Amino acid sequence: MAYAIGLDIGSYAVKVSLLKERGGRFTLVNFAVSDIGEEPIDTLDPAQKNAMIQATVKKLVIESNLKTKDVAISLAGDQIIVRYIKLAYMTKEELKGVIRFEAEQYIPFSIDQVVLDFHILGEITEEGQKKIEVLLVAIKEEVVNQYIQLLQGAGLNIALIDIDGMALHNALEVNYEKKEGETVAIINIGAKYSNLNIVEDGVTRFSRDIPIGGINLTNDISKEFNLGFAEAEKLKREQGGIIIESENVILTRIPSKEDKRVRIYSSISTTLGKLVMEIRRAFDFYESSSKKRSISKVFVCGGTSKLQNIDKFISERLKIPVEPLNPFNKIEIADVAAFDEKIKQYGPFLPVSIGLAVRKIK
Repeated sequence: MAYAIGLDIGSYAVKVSLLKERGGRFTLVNFAVSDIGEEPIDTLDPAQKNAMIQATVKKLVIESNLKTKDVAISLAGDQIIVRYIKLAYMTKEELKGVIRFEAEQYIPFSIDQVVLDFHILGEITEEGQKKIEVLLVAIKEEVVNQYIQLLQGAGLNIALIDIDGMALHNALEVNYEKKEGETVAIINIGAKYSNLNIVEDGVTRFSRDIPIGGINLTNDISKEFNLGFAEAEKLKREQGGIIIESENVILTRIPSKEDKRVRIYSSISTTLGKLVMEIRRAFDFYESSSKKRSISKVFVCGGTSKLQNIDKFISERLKIPVEPLNPFNKIEIADVAAFDEKIKQYGPFLPVSIGLAVRKIK
């Protein structure tokens, strides 16, 4: 039996999932989610930020009764560089020998300052020439060292570093059957970033981190109601929602502009519109570069996906079916009675940590 921990360190919360695997089947043993603080940590100085993350991770380690100290983590946003490139055909072993040379033209830093990895997505033929499509990932070495030190201080060892997009892919793959010819998207709406993945025939062909997330919405509510961040965040979680034009609701009265729900939606609607516009732009780019292969379904997850009606809002704007990504669609739950309510509350936060644990085991 193999155990694995996926640790997702966000801009506002830390999520940890402990899985076990036996005979090819995955089981959730435990999980925990905790806010790092009442305010976003990215505005803090590095030492204070790392101390708060470390304290939160230590707390979750104790709560989760982890079976191993080796964890898988992931990075996103400006911490990483992701490129999809095409190269003349070569084997994986041959690519290992030349990847640093090939990567130099795609990395805006000295190649000696980064940790590189790659994944061969497949083979194609262009103008009679056989090529390989490669996912190239680069992380600054200093960032890797910072995370190693941070987690060692919490009593953990980093077994692997992934990117949020690939972790989401793993969560999708382990929970949903791949349908031949189907192209789907995953949108993980986090606190600082929204991770977008486009998966074609079970292979991630496009990924992008959009710098819009739940923090932006909380700031909008903060301005509208003249509240501090923590109070605005509480209001968003408890009463935030989106008023959908097609929403089938029988109103006993016409809502006024003073209604809190109307004011909340009014304050966040511009930011939500920008998010969907960026998603649409990414879809258009992908579809134009993949011979008009259209996206047939969108899976949505992340803490901000708990906002009432956000799935309907995205679906109406994109004209594509949207459904929540269930990280336990095919993963068994060790103690259903104990976890049922917690999963309802925190399930949308967990796909990245679940995907990381799956990859660690694989």
